Amino acid sequence: MNQVFVSNHMAGIQNNAGHARWDSLVHTTGAAGGAAAAMVGVWDPYLQRYLDGTTAALSLLNTHNLASAAVDKANATWAKSAQGVSILADTTDMADDSGIVNVIPSVPQWLNSNFQLVQAMPSGNPIASPIIHSNNVTRIRYDVNAAPTLHKIDVLASGLATIAVGDTLQLVVSLRFPGDISFYEAQINPSGSVTNVTPAMSAAFDNPKRIYKSRIYTAATTGAADEHNAFADQVIADNASGVNPFSDFITTTLASNDLDLTSKFFGAIIEAAVIKNGVKSHVGAETTPMSIGVGSFAEVLSAEKKAQYSQGNFNRMYLPTGGVTHASATAGGLSSQTALYSRLLIEYKNANGSMPGFNRAGNTSTATLYVPLADYTNAANGLALEATFGLLDATGSKEYIF
Repeated sequence: MNQVFVSNHMAGIQNNAGHARWDSLVHTTGAAGGAAAAMVGVWDPYLQRYLDGTTAALSLLNTHNLASAAVDKANATWAKSAQGVSILADTTDMADDSGIVNVIPSVPQWLNSNFQLVQAMPSGNPIASPIIHSNNVTRIRYDVNAAPTLHKIDVLASGLATIAVGDTLQLVVSLRFPGDISFYEAQINPSGSVTNVTPAMSAAFDNPKRIYKSRIYTAATTGAADEHNAFADQVIADNASGVNPFSDFITTTLASNDLDLTSKFFGAIIEAAVIKNGVKSHVGAETTPMSIGVGSFAEVLSAEKKAQYSQGNFNRMYLPTGGVTHASATAGGLSSQTALYSRLLIEYKNANGSMPGFNRAGNTSTATLYVPLADYTNAANGLALEATFGLLDATGSKEYIF
């Protein structure tokens, strides 16, 4: 089972103080704060409390071990051991015959043995993950938000070495989609308005081969640079007027006789070649790599819709409008559809996987939590998430393998 949870409060997860019920969670489409009453909580199902990282008892992971608060060098003995919350600062005065040893283990220690992710709905009961036993967790991966980038290539004028009067030039463009950021949304909601996704990307699915050709240009002189410039001008003009079959999803510009092609939507890679008299002359060179990034509105919306089967919404071929989504273009009070969410992925084993009739290869379930991009300075700005999951510094990505 793959579940997706979305928090639109900048706090990320709810604090424990004063909350002992699921109905204390508050659904929102784009709040600025909300540590006191957030949209998602990490629930301790046995002690009936929210985990918020304020103490070791209210945390899930401890990523520091303090081997000793004072090490007797002469006798090589440990004075005492403690959890990482009491690690001494480098400026702490120590006796000449004592020292401090701070250890970061390769695998963090679990501080609570069971937990659930719980999310408020617009109305009715919250949704929740199964009770996840810590000894069944195989991986936790945290990725901080990274804005996706649009792919860009340059078709250089220098690639056209010679040309004669009457020679023909044509631009052939192909599209590839190696990254899964927005395919699902683009296909089921082609008239949507997700930045750099729909409706432009949806048009690409009308052509199964993803191969497009410009109008043929015929050279009038023997000047290679000038003719390439004129050819590029024709492609750009046709793109602006919609003559080019790729005008819906590629932007064309001119730079010193070079033809620049930029994808209009995320997740696509452009390949282009100039055909001279029916034979390939030169190809475009990548100047900006494509990156699908982490936590864009497009990613979260698509992830939610693909996981709706976990809430019983199965018939999405003929009834694709069912189900409720929570991704917001203004999550946490933010205003960018790309610099929006960070992502926490929890992989865990299905305890029923060894039972007869279960496919062992499919025993791993996932729970993905998207939270607004925060600065983690306090509880209202993501600190609870950082502390609960032992992320140390949630401004950078982390991965724990168990």
